[in-house]
Amino acid sequence: MRRLLLICFTIFLHFGLVAQDVSFVASAPSKVGVHQNFQVKYTVNAKGSNLNLGNYSGLKLVNGPFSSSSTSTQIYNGQVTTNVSYTYTYTFQASNTGNFTISGASINVDGQQYTSNSVTIEVQKDPVQTQQSRQQTYYDPFEDFFNQGRSRTQPQQPKEITNEDLFIRVIPNKTNVYKGEALTVSIKLYTRVDLSGLTDLEFPSFDSFYVEELESATRLLFNRENYNGTVYDVALIKTYLLYPRVTGKVVIESCKAECNVRQYVGGGFFARYQDIPRKLQSPEISVNIKNLPNPPENFTGAIGNFNIELVQSEDTVNVNDAVSFKFVVKGTGNFNMLEEPKIVWPKEFEIYDPVVSQNLKATNAGMNGSKTWEYTIIPRYPGKFNLGQISFVYFDLNSHQYKILKTQDIKLAVRKDIYDTKFENDYNYSQKTVEFIDDDDIRFVKRGNLNLVKNFTPSVKSCIVWLFYLLPLAIFITISILLRKRIKENANIAARKVKLAGKTSRKRLKKARKFIQQNKKNEFFKEIISALWGYTSDRFGIPIAELTKDKVITVLQALNIEEELINKFIHLIDKCEYAHFAPSSEETSFSTIYSEAVEVIEKLEQKIR
Repeated sequence: MRRLLLICFTIFLHFGLVAQDVSFVASAPSKVGVHQNFQVKYTVNAKGSNLNLGNYSGLKLVNGPFSSSSTSTQIYNGQVTTNVSYTYTYTFQASNTGNFTISGASINVDGQQYTSNSVTIEVQKDPVQTQQSRQQTYYDPFEDFFNQGRSRTQPQQPKEITNEDLFIRVIPNKTNVYKGEALTVSIKLYTRVDLSGLTDLEFPSFDSFYVEELESATRLLFNRENYNGTVYDVALIKTYLLYPRVTGKVVIESCKAECNVRQYVGGGFFARYQDIPRKLQSPEISVNIKNLPNPPENFTGAIGNFNIELVQSEDTVNVNDAVSFKFVVKGTGNFNMLEEPKIVWPKEFEIYDPVVSQNLKATNAGMNGSKTWEYTIIPRYPGKFNLGQISFVYFDLNSHQYKILKTQDIKLAVRKDIYDTKFENDYNYSQKTVEFIDDDDIRFVKRGNLNLVKNFTPSVKSCIVWLFYLLPLAIFITISILLRKRIKENANIAARKVKLAGKTSRKRLKKARKFIQQNKKNEFFKEIISALWGYTSDRFGIPIAELTKDKVITVLQALNIEEELINKFIHLIDKCEYAHFAPSSEETSFSTIYSEAVEVIEKLEQKIR
């Protein structure tokens, strides 16, 4: 029977949960003070995922989200009502006064996205007493029960936090190093108080060092550690591997951060806490960087513990065949400061720039792994070549001495072809004496009396020579004058059109007169129209695209032409266009039209002149 009731209760609970509508609401205090932490809560009545905050520009997110949930069930008249709420709490802080708005957040519930309301917070200069911090209105219903016979407990004041309770340190593993020697720097947080957040971390810049990041904490893991006789909870924030680039006294800047300390402020059975912001700054650290003692020749700055290796792809090749040489440095040290080995190749070889590759891992002792320079060479002459050894010098930190490593001799036999077994030349070199002068190279300058004799007599005084000089000059001057004249004429095309406008129109009218004799009506009217429009375009400088009757009337009026002549000109154009495009209209006398066109153009010419 009890099992049956439990099943029924679970079914009712399920339907109660499904039936409710999704509600997603944001809440926040209306007023807060500058640098005062305040909470914004997002409450949804269904299980959600992918909560994304809206825009909160002007505010600093201190921590969050902290999630919590609550469920309440009511049975009334046989009906079960269940309310579930999930709350996501964020803590913000404002550094300036004013009104700030946090836009709506979004959350996914059962594959559907919901958006909350936005909240607006007024930030004042002085801290605002929130509902949680109003000590006089707080009531603990269990306080009388647990404190029978004693006076009511008073709210406690937050304990003062000193630099001995909470601080941050920048810790180098050594402060006296050589230039190029590896040192590690750890940044740690020490605390004896309860922390609720760590924000605004500002790390040193390490401008005088080559920097490699060894370790970076994704979240703070605290361990117990004794420092100066006091036990602290210590968390490692970051560890760096540094290589000094300069010498002298170098200062490592402070590391800065901001923490929120969670302190108990009373409340009896229902304990209450308050977050107190605190800024941290580590002291600066001085590091003494020394020069290496009396570096030998060919030392390029390698410090650590190294081995070298020379790998040769082939020892016998034909002329013009490619050969690969790999120079490999292995060990632990400042690989990032290693320079390309100085290898001198003979002129009989064509050399390509080396391909540099490295396989390194940062450790507390320095960079560990290998660095390789791969050279590709092509021998152009046959013979046996012995190029000597390649040296590598480094400073050993264990013995504090310089050590010189040498490879085996670089030997290469070059044949003319696969049938060559004699090898014409035998070359023996060291890396200091590699030199070769081929027959095609530039020889040395010959000194002394060379006994040079002239083998020709210049004919400067000959007339033919002067003619060869003067004739092209004359042709050039003539062509220049003609071109300048032509350019000047082309530059004044508009003025030329204006000048020849009357002449051009008379030619068109003459052509129209021939069409009268041939009784070609369409051609006649077309030519008259072209003569009238062409005259106005050329004479007044109106582009064809802008040529309209209104434009012509405006131009003629600006030239103070009589209205009668203007109307006659426009009327004549209308008459010709009508006769040309409406052939079924009444017959119009060719001679009359022709005479009117001649008269109008002549009168316009007289008026404009």
